[in-house]
Amino acid sequence: MNPFGGKVPEAGDALTSVRHIDHITYAAHHTDEEAFIGTWGKLGFKEHVRVFTIRHPASHIALVSGVSEEYPWATMTGLSISEEEDSAINEMVRRYGAGVQHVAYNIDPREEMDEVHGKLKSYGWNLMTPVLTYEDNNGARLKQIFVAPTIPFGPFVEFIQRLEGENGKAFDGFDQENIDNLYDHYSDYSRSLEKKK
Repeated sequence: MNPFGGKVPEAGDALTSVRHIDHITYAAHHTDEEAFIGTWGKLGFKEHVRVFTIRHPASHIALVSGVSEEYPWATMTGLSISEEEDSAINEMVRRYGAGVQHVAYNIDPREEMDEVHGKLKSYGWNLMTPVLTYEDNNGARLKQIFVAPTIPFGPFVEFIQRLEGENGKAFDGFDQENIDNLYDHYSDYSRSLEKKK
């Protein structure tokens, strides 16, 4: 299946700034949390951060393994679960089963994310969010762009940038408001796809 729908958009020079996969996040029923964490634990992954969203009640759990020069982890996988039966997460699981919700690609910190966003749009990529940003108390920043799904409540792609703060450390987590904003766009976009059927 072509994740972009129809003709594959050109990558152009906007994607030369992709360095590696930042994380892969799975969606599952909330009763599968313990089994998911246990399975990844056997592979050496430990819980790094857990973010609870408010407008779209859910838990977003990041598990990490290894270390790198840049972050306190080398590999990250995530799990998004919700006890709200009508949540977007559970809607995806109902329609397509538990599995990969999105893949996030890490963007070089020297790039301007607004320019990456503009270039992707000019190449025909269907983006469902503007650049979502967050800055912590140390001045470390998080910037994210999300590509729209091609099917309602389907999988999508993320581009993420982690920028250093005053302490020289890159932002290594996630922000509740950014996630809630993503789900605003994801839910609205999925509903618009439903109306086109």
